[in-house]
Amino acid sequence: MYNITDAVLAATLKDLIADGIVDRKSYDEIPPRVEYSLTGKGNSVVPILQSICRWSDIFYKEDVENEMKQCQKCDYHR
Repeated sequence: MYNITDAVLAATLKDLIADGIVDRKSYDEIPPRVEYSLTGKGNSVVPILQSICRWSDIFYKEDVENEMKQCQKCDYHR
């Protein structure tokens, strides 16, 4: 598993927001709450990522031990 710093995460989210891929919604609550979601542009990349999962399944279907955590959460079902 990979860990990223808060600064790297914040910078990446800012870039994704600036590129119109992610939307940020903040709530005026205590404690502060922020939600991130994919925009239409962000959702348009999902089929591409799913095709990558299908491609990787061809070569790594027997290697469950090294399956990426992201693939385990994807809605692409083998």
